[in-house]
Amino acid sequence: MELQEIKEILQTHENKIDRNIRELELLKQISTDNLMAVLELRKGQEFLTREFKAFKDEMKEFKDEMKEFKDEINKKWGELANRLGTLTEDIFAPGIPYLVKSLGYKIKKRMLNVEYKKEHLYNQYDAIVVAENGEEAVFVAEVKSQLRPEHFDEFKRKLENLPIYEPFYEGKIIPVLAAFQIPEDLISIANRRKVLLVRMGGDYLELLNPEVLK
Repeated sequence: MELQEIKEILQTHENKIDRNIRELELLKQISTDNLMAVLELRKGQEFLTREFKAFKDEMKEFKDEMKEFKDEINKKWGELANRLGTLTEDIFAPGIPYLVKSLGYKIKKRMLNVEYKKEHLYNQYDAIVVAENGEEAVFVAEVKSQLRPEHFDEFKRKLENLPIYEPFYEGKIIPVLAAFQIPEDLISIANRRKVLLVRMGGDYLELLNPEVLK
């Protein structure tokens, strides 16, 4: 083999070696880039995990705060409703005796916020007025902020219990439902059930269906 041929063979191998070295360097760089990408991705995942956990913690704290806020609002509404109910009673109940008197009755006894307890029974009545107009009558008033149909049945049950506490009232009771707001369609129900309806009107209290007394 001639020297020139040997040189050409060596040059060829040298070129292959150079090419392989470059390819190895490229692979090395690619591997390094991939490794850095993996590390960056892992860092990103860890960051997202921390952020997600922080978000969950914030949401839990927010939900807890909202629950406390809702409970507080419900409490305030309950207190407001109780105060409104008490205010309504304070406005209407004292006027019932004067309304009865304006109907021509002589007042014999008046009682406000009457409570009765007997064995397992308990009832509270906003106003009881014992009056006389030829015959003795017992006006029993229940006061509501806004009158609803179900109030008639509730009131009826309370009235049925009253003679248990006061047998003397049996057969003499005249029911009275008083409210700031009384829908017109409830007047016919009251007439059928012989219940007097009272609301604010005129100088003070206004009787909506006096024909019940006839």
